[in-house]
Amino acid sequence: MSEQNWMAIELKNVVVVKPHGELDMNNSFQFKSFVKDTYINAGKSNVILDLSEVEYMDSSALGVLLGLQRAARLNGGSLVLCGLHENLARILKITSLEGVFKIYPTVEEALKFFLEGS
Repeated sequence: MSEQNWMAIELKNVVVVKPHGELDMNNSFQFKSFVKDTYINAGKSNVILDLSEVEYMDSSALGVLLGLQRAARLNGGSLVLCGLHENLARILKITSLEGVFKIYPTVEEALKFFLEGS
């Protein structure tokens, strides 16, 4: 993912960001800047990261996820994850981060968290 390989859409007060391919040291900081500067720091701090098309994530990407979660909270919002494949779920479990994030199976279920206050 050397070029920008993600997309984002806004739904009501929520931003859904969907990266594709690999999220690693080659692009994770650019990804963080995009999400943080374009949305979180602009007051759109309810963020869903749809990871359904992420094939690989390294430790730098995990750090970025934690940083984005912190930024969202500091700006009065939340960051949730959805669409994790088995390998990404395993990485979060091995690193003891599965309990740190709210994780949903689909974007639709993650949206319910924000729109219905679940």
